[in-house]
Amino acid sequence: MTTAPTPVRDTILITHANPEDNRFARWLAGRLTTAGYKVWVDVRALRGGDDFWDKIEHVLRHEAIKQIVVVSEHIGKQGVKKELALGDVMRRKLNDPEFMVPIRIAAVDFGDFPTEILRQNAHNAFPNWAACLQPLFETLDTSRVPKVEHPDAEQLAMIVAAQEDGRKLVTLNSETLYSNWFELRARPDVWILEAKGTTAQLEAWSQFTKVPHVLHEGGAIAFCGPDAIERLDNGAPPLKARASLPFNGVIDGTYSRHFGERSNARRIAVNLMRQHWDLAMHRLGLLPVDFASGARGRFFPDGLIDGRVKLTLSDGHRVDRVLSGKFKDRRWHLCLVAQPKLWPDALFRVHANVAVTTNGRTPLPGEQLQRIRLRLTRSWFNDKWRDMLLAAMGWLAEGDATLDIAASGERLAVASLPMSFDFPVSFAAEEDRRAEEDEGGQITLSEDFETAFDRDGIPEEADA
Repeated sequence: MTTAPTPVRDTILITHANPEDNRFARWLAGRLTTAGYKVWVDVRALRGGDDFWDKIEHVLRHEAIKQIVVVSEHIGKQGVKKELALGDVMRRKLNDPEFMVPIRIAAVDFGDFPTEILRQNAHNAFPNWAACLQPLFETLDTSRVPKVEHPDAEQLAMIVAAQEDGRKLVTLNSETLYSNWFELRARPDVWILEAKGTTAQLEAWSQFTKVPHVLHEGGAIAFCGPDAIERLDNGAPPLKARASLPFNGVIDGTYSRHFGERSNARRIAVNLMRQHWDLAMHRLGLLPVDFASGARGRFFPDGLIDGRVKLTLSDGHRVDRVLSGKFKDRRWHLCLVAQPKLWPDALFRVHANVAVTTNGRTPLPGEQLQRIRLRLTRSWFNDKWRDMLLAAMGWLAEGDATLDIAASGERLAVASLPMSFDFPVSFAAEEDRRAEEDEGGQITLSEDFETAFDRDGIPEEADA
């Protein structure tokens, strides 16, 4: 009986935070490769690809003779932690206390290093990267790390390409960059209301009313005054205005005495903003969906929008998108997940997501939705998400500059266009992207993204 040959360990693997430490990882990989060492670095990830953990694990378990760990303020990222944990296992398995070689590239205190490398002799590349090369080469030489006769031309070419491709795609044409921050334009007064009825009456009303409010010190706080609340809900207990305060003064701490402290005032403001958004989305016909992460969004059900949404923005940018359509035997729907924020200003951060239904209205549960959503949107690029978000907000605002989310006549409106920033350079996308949806929103995945999935998004077993 023959035994399998023992794999040769001749590779230096570079563990680094992606994408934050890509520049240093590229630089170091190039220096080591030209010095004659065989180097493995996540080059595809450097170019924006997926984190291919299986390959990293294989190299660490079977090929790596040393693991260089790039230490920066990003050392705590999850991917780095996984590589550190496996490196610690291999250090013990190989009985090599110096298997992991830390290189410090930022002002990180040596005492704050991860436990796996806390006692290792670290090389310092901060603030001068080149300062680490001589002691590193001495370490590799002392450890008898083998060199190859000729530098790995393919690896070196990939490293150079990863760096040069980014430069080639940058053009000197200015570009408007859209955020997903939608400013709160019309800002309401904040009403502090005193309840004239009993506490039981107030609590019962609070549980069942749709009026956005927060209970506070035996009364309520709302963006609506007593008269507006009475118009919205004639079952409300008698309420008397104790104070009416300007929104900006509430969130900047001017009126903190009414709330105990500024943080309480800001939490109440965010809570009320969230309630008003949900009420407005319900009024406009969007339906709720809960994600596996615990987030809740609102999606565009079938029948709400007739055809495509076409808009021309103030800067000339044209949007032409469908917000729902067919995917295999199911329906997909654009979903908005909104988070009210008070920094850098009062705004809603609106994230575009996708809900999936079987009948156009009832969303699949979170865990099942997650699998299908990843399958459906894996080839959707940023420009598609951006334009669908712009189309959705434009449709909700009926083409106006603001989207009214008031409950009963108060000043409360959100900008229909997100905050944007003019940037002096831009990227030129050269790849050919084939459209995967037709005019009606039916999606047929391209062959590049087609894999063997059953109707629930779970991979089918391969043939034996």
